[in-house]
Amino acid sequence: MSNKPANQKRVQNEIEHFSKMDHVWWGAKTKSGQKRYDYKLEKLIEYCHPTIGVKILEIGCGDGEFTKRLTKLKCKITATDVTPALIKRGRKVIKNKKINFLVDNAEKMRFAKESFDLVCGISILHHIDYQKTLKETYRVLKKDGQLFFTEPNLVNPIIWAGLNVDYLRKRMEFSLDETALMKRQMEKLLKKIGFKEYKVVNYDFIHPSIPFYLTEKAEKVSKILEQFPLLKELSGSLIIWARK
Repeated sequence: MSNKPANQKRVQNEIEHFSKMDHVWWGAKTKSGQKRYDYKLEKLIEYCHPTIGVKILEIGCGDGEFTKRLTKLKCKITATDVTPALIKRGRKVIKNKKINFLVDNAEKMRFAKESFDLVCGISILHHIDYQKTLKETYRVLKKDGQLFFTEPNLVNPIIWAGLNVDYLRKRMEFSLDETALMKRQMEKLLKKIGFKEYKVVNYDFIHPSIPFYLTEKAEKVSKILEQFPLLKELSGSLIIWARK
């Protein structure tokens, strides 16, 4: 039996999992998957309205798939991940002076309080202790600062099956401790931490395995489904937004 605390063991599991892979997630390699990342940036802009020069912290940046999109915002970007191999690859692949890549643990950040205008992350909270991470996010945000995360929705049938069926879990490349989040659960937590405004919104019915020639149609259908009161609860992802 390991003597490591549960949270430390989980972090180590994540580091080992991603250090062995030449990619962060298979879905990022497909054309439809790339389109989904573009859509995530659109949503960040829609919710956060970042202005030129604001200080952004991206946690769980991996090898920079979303980070390189953030450079379009002309902001000051600090991108962190707990896995050294991913940060090393990010620096190598994305040579951009606007990005400061750092190895850091999102559950206990190195930064002083009120350091950033915006903290964001793409599919990271469900890999780690999200309660600790959101408390740390609150700490490092400036007054009126915002957070923006997109996370897998546990209510989605494909995600639920992937987490609970061993064959699918391996096929979908889920890490050992990976899970998914629920809307009401996150709303309660954001309120408890002290955010003065918050929203958790269902979105995204586009699967990365959809043929690229169908992506545009799928995006239109997705935006329609996101509006249906009960059906939208089955969306693939959640947008988590809050203001300090």
